[in-house]
Amino acid sequence: MDEVEEIKRRIDIVDLISSYLTLKKAGSNYKAICPFHQEKTPSFMVSAEKQIFKCFGCGEGGDIFTFVEKMENLEFPEALRMLADRAGVQLKRRQFKPEEGKDRKTKLYQINDLSARVFHKILISHPAGKIALEYLKKREISNQTIKEFMIGYAPSSRSMKEFLLKKGFTAAELAEAGSPDRFFRRIIFPIRNRMDHTIAFTGRVLDQKQEPKYLNTPDTIIFHKGSVLYNLDQARGAIKQQNAVIVVEGQMDVIASFQAGVQNVIASSGTALTAEHLQILYRYTPNIIFGFDSDSAGLMTAKKAYQMAISEGFNVKMIELGEFKDPGEMITKNLPAGEAGPKLWQEAVTKAVPVIDWYFDLAFGKQPDASGLTSQKKKEIAREILPIIKIIPDQIEQAHYINLLAKRLGVNENIVFEALSRIGQKKAEPQAAVKTKQLSSEQLLVAILLYKPAKIAQIKDKIQENDFKGPNLKEIYRTLLKEYNGNRKITKSLFDDNRETKNTVSSLIFAAENLYRDGQDKIDEDLEGLLIHISSNKKEALKAYYAEEIKKAEKSRDIHKLKKLIEEFQNAIS
Repeated sequence: MDEVEEIKRRIDIVDLISSYLTLKKAGSNYKAICPFHQEKTPSFMVSAEKQIFKCFGCGEGGDIFTFVEKMENLEFPEALRMLADRAGVQLKRRQFKPEEGKDRKTKLYQINDLSARVFHKILISHPAGKIALEYLKKREISNQTIKEFMIGYAPSSRSMKEFLLKKGFTAAELAEAGSPDRFFRRIIFPIRNRMDHTIAFTGRVLDQKQEPKYLNTPDTIIFHKGSVLYNLDQARGAIKQQNAVIVVEGQMDVIASFQAGVQNVIASSGTALTAEHLQILYRYTPNIIFGFDSDSAGLMTAKKAYQMAISEGFNVKMIELGEFKDPGEMITKNLPAGEAGPKLWQEAVTKAVPVIDWYFDLAFGKQPDASGLTSQKKKEIAREILPIIKIIPDQIEQAHYINLLAKRLGVNENIVFEALSRIGQKKAEPQAAVKTKQLSSEQLLVAILLYKPAKIAQIKDKIQENDFKGPNLKEIYRTLLKEYNGNRKITKSLFDDNRETKNTVSSLIFAAENLYRDGQDKIDEDLEGLLIHISSNKKEALKAYYAEEIKKAEKSRDIHKLKKLIEEFQNAIS
């Protein structure tokens, strides 16, 4: 029996796929939501008898190797090694064809796995980790929990790079792995994939004067923030068992919750929750519970996440934290006798309320019924709640909340249905209008600045002229920076010298007027998102540039230039 057959004999496909998806018995087979295309009704089937899978929605199918290759985006040699490790099969030396790759990902896993072990060792047994260990003890994190999560510490001495180079890795490989050596004076939280490999890190400062508070590994070929969830590797069993997932904001909240006995808990990895995150979670459960921070920033983050989850078809609940700012504080803060923090958290999770009920309570306030509501107040309440009801994909659930809203407003249900049907409808716009969907990030940013010049002061130090690709946009931005002085109104006459530019300015101002006529909040929200997006694009362009230059320096064996490029690259993305 060869190695491939021996691995297939030892690994049951049902057990393997169960570690990724929630499988339900369907006759002699098993079914699940397909991970390879979007669907709400399961069409992904697994045969225990034939040891194969097949999706009757998108057509994907195969054995355990095919599944791991597609799920982890691996070539066959890498999938073979992963499954051999899982099965406990010793592989003989294999010769693969050149087109099968050089197993780059395996090398990057090795770099990060080794770095995680070193960071962990420094925390638990090196004098340099003492201050970090004391901090974790104050947060009531036990030794067992520190071990389970492989928490570590990166000290002031930046010797990780030298250590990894001595282990035989190249400087280019370290950069491609996300530069574990970029962390110093930070508590380190390794981020692991479902095969238990370290793919990235989050570093948290101990000194509040050090910036930024959290530093994350940049996106690499093994780590994409928008599709990775912290602790999913450990939580997935509890998620399936509880048939619910709890989403919190940060790693410390996850760890405190896990230690407190609530283990179906995850967090996004250094980014806002994305649609891709939610689609991954839906494979495990349709029930999601949010435990976001109770401050204003946490509330804004929560509302976006609630609405995304509702539109993805989840049953959405939220945990009420009361006087506490986050789950970690609720669990670990010294409480009056008889009120154990872990028990308080467990009870709060159990009592989580449906999010749409929370929206109702928020809109109606202390008004129990329609008797004290003016017609204006009823209209305001409907404007707050109807957009939320509109995004509910299930018609029965939608009808339930329409009926509830009609009763609480004291109006006919048909009127509410009619108002709901008008949500999202746009008034006819002149042909000259620039539609929002047609605006690029750079166009939208310039449109905001033309419409609200006071925002220029907010972004002038963060966005440079060369961040704009189009010559017109570059010229407009240059003029805005030059002419705006805090008082002077920006007018189209500033651009009279160039007809094409003037037409662009007119279109952008018109687009902004249509887009932001309902208020200031949307501008601030969009501006924040645009700055993040443009900054991310700049980093990606930098990474591509330095990757190419490093490759050239390696090829020419110019060690001096190579060191300089790597140093420049690390400084540029820090």
